[in-house]
Amino acid sequence: MSIAPRRLAPLLAITSLLAGACAGAPERPAATEFLDPQTAMTVRVVAEPFVYARDVPELAANVRDYLNVGAVETNNMGARKHYLALVAWSTIDRKRVGVPAVVLPERLELSLGGASREYPLTTHEPRSVGVATSVLEPPAGYLGDSWFIVSVPDLRAFAASPPATLDVLVDGSRQTYVLWKRADAALAAFVDDMSTNLNDAKNRR
Repeated sequence: MSIAPRRLAPLLAITSLLAGACAGAPERPAATEFLDPQTAMTVRVVAEPFVYARDVPELAANVRDYLNVGAVETNNMGARKHYLALVAWSTIDRKRVGVPAVVLPERLELSLGGASREYPLTTHEPRSVGVATSVLEPPAGYLGDSWFIVSVPDLRAFAASPPATLDVLVDGSRQTYVLWKRADAALAAFVDDMSTNLNDAKNRR
């Protein structure tokens, strides 16, 4: 059955609008999921980390230390754990300027949903929690990893309102890092997928 030209025009206009809307929608950042070849752990890593920074003028002018901060989920045959991984890096080579190597965080403190949260260190060695493959790699100047186990509600609170600063306890001293680069869409997508995975696991019980 043919469609009259005067009816066809509005249909074409609607189709064009829908196609334009789909084309203009931003791509949803997909988390990276893989089976770690060394530990056989299923690992899911946020597509992009938040980056926090602090100035270290005692070393040199315009030098910063950075923390890549991202969510990681491990899945051992359905037993899931969630972490905030902090990957430390810097714009200066401490060996080259003759200063001691950086000491990695022992505790993480965040303000989430108006409440203060403290997280004791889980590990500096991701392999101990089943992640032998490097994640959240910095562009240069890698210093080390610090992993903190985190609850699902706290990850959701982080995604809803990323903290402007974070504090870490390093060798007994507090260091404050300021938000330098956001990754809201990536964390929101990770949390959405996390909720779906948890619901699927409940439905299978």
